Amino acid sequence: MATSGKSISQTRYEALVAKAKARTDVGTYVEAHHILPRSMGGADTADNLVRLTAREHFLAHWLLYRIYKTPAMARSFKLMVNDQARRRGRDYAAAREIMAQDMRGDRNVSRRPEVRKKLREHCYSAFAGKKRPEHAALMREKGLIRGDKNPGYGKGSLQAGALNHMARKVVGLHPWYGVFVWETATAAAQQLDVSLQAVAQAVRRSARSKGWRLEYVK
Repeated sequence: MATSGKSISQTRYEALVAKAKARTDVGTYVEAHHILPRSMGGADTADNLVRLTAREHFLAHWLLYRIYKTPAMARSFKLMVNDQARRRGRDYAAAREIMAQDMRGDRNVSRRPEVRKKLREHCYSAFAGKKRPEHAALMREKGLIRGDKNPGYGKGSLQAGALNHMARKVVGLHPWYGVFVWETATAAAQQLDVSLQAVAQAVRRSARSKGWRLEYVK
């Protein structure tokens, strides 16, 4: 039974930590855990660290999440359950919901004016933070898209006809489905539900995309 004033999760967490501290042999694999989380002011000192097994570490973050239900605890628990071997569906869904709520509106750090101002001050690009019309106007002003300063200037012939990889015929070989021919790389990408870049990379690297070994038809 939980101690008066403490939740069951709090009592279980304290018992888990006490058991881990009292034991002398934890096994060959251990994970360091902050008893008081760093997001709550916990330090990287010996008295605030305990060695836990992988399962105990997961349980510790699960209990911390159940105790506090804060965005920081939700993030920590989500990182733990990203390991498919240790996931509890309902708690994972709840943690994701808390994280999503914490990233909305002004609570999203990247949307804060002071943060955006700092990013702009420390970036190397004159176009950072510009909207598309402003970006285009700035490029025209600097003459970056005129004549031979345009990255695509004089390269149109390299994308004509069979040289255009998007329009090239693709043949695929699959260990189950056999041979299939697509009239264009774009058609192959659409049917395989992958990006056009994935098709091009599979051809270039002699790799597979969705199980298909792909080649351009010469």
